[in-house]
Amino acid sequence: MSKPKTAWTTERVARLRFLVGQGFAAKRIAEDPMIASTPNNVHRQAQRFGLAFRDSKPTILRLPHDAAARYDAAAEKRGLTREAVIRLLPLIAGAEPNLLENILDDGA
Repeated sequence: MSKPKTAWTTERVARLRFLVGQGFAAKRIAEDPMIASTPNNVHRQAQRFGLAFRDSKPTILRLPHDAAARYDAAAEKRGLTREAVIRLLPLIAGAEPNLLENILDDGA
């Protein structure tokens, strides 16, 4: 017997839009209690509603392999894309009073 289908209500679609916009991977979106679906269905529904998982890529960054691997590991740990982690970092650094200065400290 197959699993009953859950309707894509306005609230569920809004949640999908929000999670895709935040840069979450399809697997993590599928696990969201309001979405409760499969990654493949999440991709199908995102396409149906005109959403793209990599809509807003940052300016093309050519990362060294080691740096790219670190970003990818951080993204996977959080269920995000690499691009979402890269977009998130300036917000975090700017929100902490001393973090940005400590990162950019030139030893002066």
